[in-house]
Amino acid sequence: MSAQQPQSPLAAWRKPYQGMLRLWLYDLGSVSFLGTSLLGLVLGLALLISGKTDVVSLVFAMSTVSAAASIAWQLNRLVATETSQLIPGYQANVLQQALTIAVAIISLQVLACVIFSAYDVIAQLWLAVAVGLGFVWLCLWRSHYFHLSFALFIAVPFLDELASRLSLWASLIIVAMLFYRVVGLCRQLRWNSDARVVYLNAVQMGWMWLPSIKGVAWVGKFERLFHPMNFFIGPVLTMMMLALPVIAIGLMLFSWLFDFNLAAMFLIAQLSVISCAIIHWSRIQRWRATETLFLLPCYSGLNGMKDAFFYSQYRFIAAMVFIVAGIGLLQFFFEPQFSLLFLVHLGLSTFWGCAIMLGTGAASRNSHQATAAMLVVLLHSIVVSMSFAALRDGDSITPWLLLDIPLTVVGVLALMWGKRQLWKHGITAP
Repeated sequence: MSAQQPQSPLAAWRKPYQGMLRLWLYDLGSVSFLGTSLLGLVLGLALLISGKTDVVSLVFAMSTVSAAASIAWQLNRLVATETSQLIPGYQANVLQQALTIAVAIISLQVLACVIFSAYDVIAQLWLAVAVGLGFVWLCLWRSHYFHLSFALFIAVPFLDELASRLSLWASLIIVAMLFYRVVGLCRQLRWNSDARVVYLNAVQMGWMWLPSIKGVAWVGKFERLFHPMNFFIGPVLTMMMLALPVIAIGLMLFSWLFDFNLAAMFLIAQLSVISCAIIHWSRIQRWRATETLFLLPCYSGLNGMKDAFFYSQYRFIAAMVFIVAGIGLLQFFFEPQFSLLFLVHLGLSTFWGCAIMLGTGAASRNSHQATAAMLVVLLHSIVVSMSFAALRDGDSITPWLLLDIPLTVVGVLALMWGKRQLWKHGITAP
């Protein structure tokens, strides 16, 4: 009979974290959200160091909700795997790793705010924690709620306004209540057959669910305008485009009726760039369908398919600029502060944001590169939010228009570069 060797304190401490990098950084769903969270954390620290604290709350909030989405994804995968129940200590290790990631990200953000005396950011940060915990709780309660992960990023621009109406203590109480509910559900984790369905659908659709629009004739004609770019994502792209004006008008009416300052235009501009990121994310996930696309009798070889994909991206960008400009023109009639000059800036920023995102997305060949390309969303978010702050303070919009010109050139060059990189190694690779 052999006696077991006693473990050293260091080995006992490291045991729950063995395989953590493989679990969190090699999983497509986890690394997409966690990578965005880490990028937001680094960018927020850089902004604090440079003294530009206006948009730190926005970047930190995006980092927090992205980390929450990553944790919710891992918990969903945990209950989707039957073998996780059979491995001793596996669930406990994953839960401890998730808690460690959450505490580390929140602690770094709070510590940075204290060091740089950005105390006003902390209130919004705790609201973001509450939103993230609420999303994790919903996903533990019903797995299919993970399809609404895009709602996390929609909520981020509104946290600043909500933080001004809610005290810090109220936010902390909400966080404590939600944390108690999440811990209770984590103690009752068991295998869930619906979780695997959520996993497969989420990977293919870019973590977004929208109702079906099949059978509507004019929608089919509208979809053909963006073929073959929308081949991999399917009708989800069209539904997103049709939903943008509805969401914007609804938020404008809500703001007008209840005197609640909602940044509807900022949200629509952000969603336009996020939709571009989802396009190439879906292409990477469904890269094996490229052969089916290539066999369609409408291209003159691989170069012809590349040209068709390239021009369909331009049509999509034009449609997005038209949607944003149209909604901005509608808001112009209700808000005198919203000038036509700013509307031009908003249209140009939508163009270069979408162009750079599509160009870098076309050059991406795996999920890690696609996640890194999401930095474009953060860049666009910072520029647009700072221009909105300038509009609110009555500052000149001319500097932002001058910034749009070189960024527009960069967007066109990014599209051309992405065209050369797309299917560079043939249709047998992403």
